[in-house]
Amino acid sequence: MCTGILYRNGKYSFFGRNLDLQYQLASNPTVCPRNYVLKYHHLGEMPHHSAIVGMAITGYGYPLFFEGINEYGVGAASLNFPNYGQYNTELEEGKKNVTSFELIPYLLCTCKNLEDVKKELADINLVADDFNEKVKSVPLHWIVADRTGSVIVERTATGLHVYDNELNVLTNAPDYPAQTVNLANYLNLTPGYPHNRMIPHLNVPVYSSGMGSDGLPGGLDSMSRFVRVAFMMNNSKAEESEEATLNQFFRIMQTVEQINGVNEEKGNLYEITNYTAGANLDTMDYYWTTYNNQQINAIHTKGLDLEQSELIVYPTQDQQNINWVA
Repeated sequence: MCTGILYRNGKYSFFGRNLDLQYQLASNPTVCPRNYVLKYHHLGEMPHHSAIVGMAITGYGYPLFFEGINEYGVGAASLNFPNYGQYNTELEEGKKNVTSFELIPYLLCTCKNLEDVKKELADINLVADDFNEKVKSVPLHWIVADRTGSVIVERTATGLHVYDNELNVLTNAPDYPAQTVNLANYLNLTPGYPHNRMIPHLNVPVYSSGMGSDGLPGGLDSMSRFVRVAFMMNNSKAEESEEATLNQFFRIMQTVEQINGVNEEKGNLYEITNYTAGANLDTMDYYWTTYNNQQINAIHTKGLDLEQSELIVYPTQDQQNINWVA
């Protein structure tokens, strides 16, 4: 399971996600330069396009992005969508037939803002092709954002749906409309000092701070994480600086992390947050931590040669760095 957000703090906008899985993937921070030839199953080759940075599997000779950000400040992330995601099994004439693993690079290569994204999605048919014999198509949905906001993209049995996402968060199943309906169960949550609405004339002592958040779901399931990260992000406050915004982004994502041993999946496997990644949509600077290394690592993407024709792949540095002061 995963969590994705667009965190806006004044003039700063950070887009990113937690990748939660019960096993480690061979993914690396990857820059796809403007002249890397992207080959699509049904659209042919795209030899020139916007530069992209994100976490990707590159061992198959093609960047399989889990999330990415382009040089114009558009970000996209795919999240697991079990039991709900359903792609078209047929190609549609007159449509751009795009596979699930191609949607992130396609949108980021062709779109400069969220309006471009919506226009492209209106002309896309999401098809169910596997990448190859080893990498099968899985049900996904997406959060796509720029500095102005975000949308949710879901392909279900009833077709392709694009939802304006005022909360700027996404987790997993159920679908986005059901997640927002569920929020009504938590409308009394507040970061403020609690008031006695139950028996107003009775003086009930408040024994702890933070009691306005009593009832905030603490589970690791997707609906609980959706409510929790929406509450945390949309009520959080940080100094309006890049450093404070970056720190707050990672603090928010920590509230929905998966800890080894507490979420057992089939086969005696435990889901963990493999990595947390985020990017400044204005600068294209890309930041990440891993489960085993909480130090923030970063790529100053626009300082690289983005006219190259080969992928630029970096190690994740998955061993904890400790700053010994004595």
